[in-house]
Amino acid sequence: MNQGLKFIWLWVITLVLVSLVDALWHLVIFGRVYREDFKALAILRNDRIVFRTVYGFLAQLVLVSCLVLLVILRDPARAKISVLVGALVGLLAITVYGLTNYALIKDWSPRLMILEVVWGPLLGAWGGLVVSLSYRWLFR
Repeated sequence: MNQGLKFIWLWVITLVLVSLVDALWHLVIFGRVYREDFKALAILRNDRIVFRTVYGFLAQLVLVSCLVLLVILRDPARAKISVLVGALVGLLAITVYGLTNYALIKDWSPRLMILEVVWGPLLGAWGGLVVSLSYRWLFR
């Protein structure tokens, strides 16, 4: 397999595994909290939250693309460094989002802010580990 194809596979693997864990967090583990607290903020149709799939997918693409690129630029073969870089990406992307929304949006709840502050580095660290392990597997 050529180098370019390996990098595409690295990106796809990371996108799938990060998205699955992110969905698990938002829909299963803390799904009730997110549904309750987002209802005051969300677009509703028949009392159900409307998710704009295209924009949600674009947000995930941007997050994962930055994560993969920054881990690759640092040292993808070293898992500890990759996890640290990933945690920093999550901190910058998701934690800042949660804090900014709490600072600006009247009905943004403290629970949502705390969940996003905690979730950012955790999801990023997971993504950094995925990139590192996938990179070692693909480029061995």
